[in-house]
Amino acid sequence: MNSPIEVVRSEASKYISLLSKELGIEGLELSPSDKRSQGYFTVRLHRYRNRIDEASVLAALSRIPKSEYFSSVSFVNWYINIDIDARSLASLLLDVMRRVGSDYGKTGKLKGKKYLIEHTSANPVHPLHVGHGRNSILGDSLARLLRFCGADVSVHFYVDDCGAQVMYVALGYSVSKNHVHERMARGVKPDHVMGIVYSTTYAIAEINRLKKLKENANEEKAREIVSEIDEWLSVIKRNMDEDPELVHVLVRSLGDTDVEHVINEWNRAYEKKLDENVVKIVRDSVSLVLDGQRATLRRLGIEVDSWDWESELTVWNDAAYRIVRELEVKWPLYIERKGGSITFDAPRFVDDMRLREVMDLPAFIPKVTLVRSDGTTLYVTRDMAYALWQHRCCSPDKVIRVIASEQSHPQAHVRVVLYALGHVNEALNTVHYSYEIVNVPGRKMSARRGEYISLDDIIDEAVERARERTGDLHNAEEVAEKIGVGAIRHVFASNNPRRPLEFKWDKVMDFRQNSGPFLQYTYVRARSILNKAGEEPNLAVEVPSTLEGLEKDLVIKLAEFPDVVENAAMSLRPDYVADYLNSLALIFNSYYEKYPVLSSLEPYRSFRLALIRVLATVLENGFYILGIPTIERM
Repeated sequence: MNSPIEVVRSEASKYISLLSKELGIEGLELSPSDKRSQGYFTVRLHRYRNRIDEASVLAALSRIPKSEYFSSVSFVNWYINIDIDARSLASLLLDVMRRVGSDYGKTGKLKGKKYLIEHTSANPVHPLHVGHGRNSILGDSLARLLRFCGADVSVHFYVDDCGAQVMYVALGYSVSKNHVHERMARGVKPDHVMGIVYSTTYAIAEINRLKKLKENANEEKAREIVSEIDEWLSVIKRNMDEDPELVHVLVRSLGDTDVEHVINEWNRAYEKKLDENVVKIVRDSVSLVLDGQRATLRRLGIEVDSWDWESELTVWNDAAYRIVRELEVKWPLYIERKGGSITFDAPRFVDDMRLREVMDLPAFIPKVTLVRSDGTTLYVTRDMAYALWQHRCCSPDKVIRVIASEQSHPQAHVRVVLYALGHVNEALNTVHYSYEIVNVPGRKMSARRGEYISLDDIIDEAVERARERTGDLHNAEEVAEKIGVGAIRHVFASNNPRRPLEFKWDKVMDFRQNSGPFLQYTYVRARSILNKAGEEPNLAVEVPSTLEGLEKDLVIKLAEFPDVVENAAMSLRPDYVADYLNSLALIFNSYYEKYPVLSSLEPYRSFRLALIRVLATVLENGFYILGIPTIERM
């Protein structure tokens, strides 16, 4: 067994099982102690007080031999407390490390399991923003965590190249192509250029639409419309401040165009593949944005195995329309037609089939429109076809879709429709990995208005802040990059995904606790000791006769790592690993200040060096899971 703490837990479970037999009772449960000062494990006997007395418990305990891994077993206030013998646990920890080495923490629990993880899947119309940062880093950390535990993981990015949003950037690109490529030639990232193209084109479309509405509006409504027009003009003004020439080209070319009408025509032409020129323009514009988004992901150490184009997998092959036709045939009672649109009565279907009893669904599920009145499909319809393809492409045991919590209804619709079509296993094994929004104090975001904080800008600022701490290191730029990336990866991976995240720089770059830089600094300290020792620590060392205080705490914490990783993997919670690493780092840094290593006498010197070797391995493996770069000096 590669988990030292699991060995001790197993011994404790056997001990409690023997106690149950001695007392003639069943149902005793071993659990972690709330007060570590009393013990590591505890068992409550309160509900058995009417069947046994204190004397019989004490007598039973005296008859059962203690494991070598127990330092004490006590009975206090109807609690049985079992504490760990740190010396025996340290011997076990070092023995495991000798056997598994750099694989320490890899439980192999998921060996043979296949996962498909879809993450990021940002609209290809602008740069990745701070919200995408949480999505992509959560998804990548999940993939790393599951791979670390032996799973076969395939990472996918769903390229949303259908729908009106993409048509805006494509139309803008069609009239500004030369200017876009000029900026790229000067080193501007393509996704940033195309972000200006998208928001400016969208603003022009809104202004033209509002001007038409104003023609037939009453005085009060006209004032409201003028106010809205002013807001969109401010979007154009802001973009013009950034790139006046590019914006002038877009305004001059599209200012008198009924952009909304063109967008609808292009959307239909692209879905039906009616116009080769439209298809080429859309594909070219999307590819440019993807090039920029790929570069951002690579900077964060994120790799994608498959880029799945929505058009190819769900539209051009008729897959989305087949979903609709099959639903109409199989469940006509739940299909509603109106003016050419097709709607599925999902809430009635869920209630009639009692799906809430077998599926984790939101409390409220609305009806879902599958086809618009013009015959084009909606995103959710195409997503249903894509979800089915995900299960068929590599036969995964589970598909994990990292998608914001605001998409909970569409994601519920996807699973409900899969179930309705008879794909029960696929529906039950599709996981909506929901995460909450990222709040940046003082900033509001709207991609359509060009108001967002790009992930590139966030990384750049983190690196700049790190640069202030790198001093005169010969490789200061490289170290600053690693610290900045580590800081960003940690903040998005370390927080509970189900809670909104408030992004604050003082916490992101806190070198004293709970941050990527803090963990990296702890690793540098550990490596510094090992490097100064000038030799590889011997893991077959004598454990000192007594271990107390922080030394005992450090041994126990290091022994817990495989357990933490396994729990994180089974719960799909990489933040558990981050929490553990922060606790470990706090213990070690206190230990570092109190206990000398290189200057200590034997057997303490060799033992402490061995412990620090284990610590370095744990940090390295934890860093791999969270995607935090390792640094030797900082």
